[in-house]
Amino acid sequence: MTELKTSLMNTDSWMRLGFVLLFLVFLAVARGLLFLIILVQSGMILATGTTNKKIRDFSGDLSLWVLDTLRFVTFTSEHKSFPFSDWSKSSEASSDRAIGEQQDSVDDSGFASVEPVEASDYVPSFTADESSSDRVKDND
Repeated sequence: MTELKTSLMNTDSWMRLGFVLLFLVFLAVARGLLFLIILVQSGMILATGTTNKKIRDFSGDLSLWVLDTLRFVTFTSEHKSFPFSDWSKSSEASSDRAIGEQQDSVDDSGFASVEPVEASDYVPSFTADESSSDRVKDND
């Protein structure tokens, strides 16, 4: 009983719960904003064939903020994202975790270039043709 009382009286836990509730409100706003971005970018693709670079950059930063915030509200991380830390630091920390600290380097020197293969109109069929259907008889 004393452990429960001690745990309920812990102000750090109540502060964390308050931050979690606040970030859940922020996530609801971000969800609506991402929905609008998706609509705008889809319209841009249909109208012009390309996306808006500034919107694309912002949506990338926003999605990293959402990742950072979800990690906090699910108690996976103690790091509070924007507005309690810098926007860029939040994005950089998330992208480092998402991508990893190391970049793989690939040595392509051992591979030879290959000429492209010409496309063919031949498509194999795996269905029985008419001549083979004569051989199959129904035993009923």
